[in-house]
Parts: sequence; structure tokens; C-alpha cells
Amino acid sequence: MAKTKHFGDRLQQRGIRVKTVELAREYGIPDGDKLILGRKQILIRLNELDQERKELIRAMDKGGVIVVERGETLITAYDFDSFNRY
Repeated sequence: MAKTKHFGDRLQQRGIRVKTVELAREYGIPDGDKLILGRKQILIRLNELDQERKELIRAMDKGGVIVVERGETLITAYDFDSFNRY
């Protein structure tokens, strides 16, 4: 997306990082021509990340997970460590 000189100047003056702007664009609430990333949206996203982290830790405890699918149909799933390769 194109950026104006004004945009770059304001980010620098206000100490706003480009990554923070990207987060606002991804998770912000549209309000006319604005995207608002307020405390509420930030807390919601942090909670989602915490939940995803917990699930990833559970998967890691199992040594990983293998899911078998064909097309849009899920067939089976099992722990990575339970797979007998030989």
C-alpha cells in the first residue's frame, strides 16, 4: 500500500512503529475511513494468542500431531510419536 510523506513524518514524530500500524490494519475496528485498535481489541487479540499458545504447548507435549485428510474430509488424527515408521 502506498504511504504519503505525511504518514511517514507522523509515525516518526509520534513514535509509532510500522508493525503497530500493520496490527491496526489487521485487527482494528473500521470506523469510516479509520481503523481503531483500542485497548479492548488489543486485549481480545492477546487472549486469542494466549489460547493458541496453550494449544501449541499441548501439541508439543504429544510430540506433535498428525492429521489425515482427503479433500475436505478429516479421516483420522494421532500423536506424532505414536507413528511406527518401520
